[in-house]
Amino acid sequence: MCSLRPAASAAPDPAPDPASGFTIDVPTLADVPGLARVHVRGWEVAYGHALHGEEWFGEPAIARRLEHWTRWLTPGTPEADEGIFRVGRDGDGIPVGLAASWPPRDPQPVRDRELSVLYVLPEWHGTGMARALVTALIGEEPASLWVAEDNARAQRFYAKLGFAPDGARHVDPRWPALPDIRMVR
Repeated sequence: MCSLRPAASAAPDPAPDPASGFTIDVPTLADVPGLARVHVRGWEVAYGHALHGEEWFGEPAIARRLEHWTRWLTPGTPEADEGIFRVGRDGDGIPVGLAASWPPRDPQPVRDRELSVLYVLPEWHGTGMARALVTALIGEEPASLWVAEDNARAQRFYAKLGFAPDGARHVDPRWPALPDIRMVR
């Protein structure tokens, strides 16, 4: 198992980035409403061209993400016990970015760790927050991730972090218009 998990004791202090005005730290259950909003907005920006309706966007989607993030951050749940989580905060401490990592969901994993979730609000694109979230989450360790095949911007970003497509492709029957490709480093 990779040594990517933070120490079980106290959460690390937020790491300020005075040039960008953001911090990266470990989210708590108090952050769930903000994380849910960032997550749904991230889906809207990344997948709004292919997914439509309240199933994906708006208040019903936020309500589902509230349930997910609550489960993911509640100690004793498999999601919390196996996951690593980071939140990016603006200068006022409000969540504006998020990242999560779990063991790979692939039947035959190619790495011990997966970058599973990464979203930053669009106004924070280009600030270095996404890179800081990935670094705080998995460092420079080998990992895999799945990214939408048509999301060239995200693929370029991951390539800058050392990830490259390995030829694997997946189409989830729930959203066939969004095939994913796997990238690894």
